[in-house]
Amino acid sequence: MEIQITSRGETKASQSLQDAIYSEIESLKKYYDRITSCHVILDKERNQDIVEIVLHIAGHTVAAKAKAENVGKAIDESISKVERQLKKINEKLKNHKNSKCEK
Repeated sequence: MEIQITSRGETKASQSLQDAIYSEIESLKKYYDRITSCHVILDKERNQDIVEIVLHIAGHTVAAKAKAENVGKAIDESISKVERQLKKINEKLKNHKNSKCEK
């Protein structure tokens, strides 16, 4: 999976922050294993940090955006939003495959 991190404005992503983001994104594979690429955008607006995550998976694009007082909280919120979406997609695929046509 290709992971790209972009910092906008005056926000700079330190190496430890990048490592934390990589590990969080890699942990998303347990919810959906066919993630092809990920783009994480870090931004700062007034007193809030903004984290936007865009995942490209087979046939879908999953996006989540979160604002918080610090970057850690914003990352956690956006990761949880993406997790929910991936779980929903995975459940739809499982239910679709198991459904039987009744005549």
